[in-house]
Amino acid sequence: MPAVIASLKDDHLQQVRALASRTGRAEAGGCLLEGAALITQAVEAGATLRFALAAEGAADSVMSLLATAGVPVLMAKESVLRQAVRLNRPVSWLAVAELTFDVGDEQPYGDFAVVLDRVLDPGNLGTIVRTAVGLGVADIVCTDDETDLTSRRVLDASRAAVLRARLRRYETPAEAVRDLRERGFEIVATSGHARTLQGATPLSGRPVALVVGNETDGVGDEVLALADHVVRIPMSGEVESLNVGVATGISVYELRALMSLASLGGTLAAIAATVSDLRNSGSVGENAQERALAGFSEAEREQLGDFLRRVRDNFRED
Repeated sequence: MPAVIASLKDDHLQQVRALASRTGRAEAGGCLLEGAALITQAVEAGATLRFALAAEGAADSVMSLLATAGVPVLMAKESVLRQAVRLNRPVSWLAVAELTFDVGDEQPYGDFAVVLDRVLDPGNLGTIVRTAVGLGVADIVCTDDETDLTSRRVLDASRAAVLRARLRRYETPAEAVRDLRERGFEIVATSGHARTLQGATPLSGRPVALVVGNETDGVGDEVLALADHVVRIPMSGEVESLNVGVATGISVYELRALMSLASLGGTLAAIAATVSDLRNSGSVGENAQERALAGFSEAEREQLGDFLRRVRDNFRED
């Protein structure tokens, strides 16, 4: 029977206590998970857990899951676990997970990023990350020293979605926006005072970076000036504004739908160009085909090229 940890002086519990502060989490490159549900979600998310601590009598199902994942599990007195995390309720499970920010180019960006301009409330942060990841957005960008995505409250509110995201960090919102623009992103900032309705945003088909702002002040003026589009969600006169977590979910969903429409528009343009050439000359020249496929990724070009060849063949048969 393995020894049961009974002292806060144990090295593992010292690591747990160090993760109570933001500075400690940054230095350790990790975060603290509390509870069977969050630890289970973290394992399912593919997170790297350094070790777990279980109180005597903790759930066997979690024990089996961690064993399968190759996570070391140590037994500890429940009272010691509770003291380590300063909670006044029973604590059955703790775990330390790796959680770091990409401050360079270790991981490539996807086609959509959410940029946080001084969003501070843990509940809102957790909701934003959980919703974004659920809608297929992995890149979450922090732009100040106050926004903390590594706290237990954010991890809990996100249901461990933070561990599925690609976390980025910049010194300021303006620095983030300028860098994303250089990477080819189209910058969309939200403001309750914008004249353009979000659903009418004329996206170009490039990757999109959505900037959402502080709960009280919104997106800063410098970022609004840098944005390609400043948009608002239409509201009835009965409600002045939405919670930033809810608003971000609506914005991500609607903008991704607009991105799909922009891509569809490019596809229709390519089809139209091909059909026009066929009608005019009975064939499609290489230059015309290249023009029709311009702006698409290699995989999209291959798929669309196959489709256009079928259109050409059917046209000739007719």
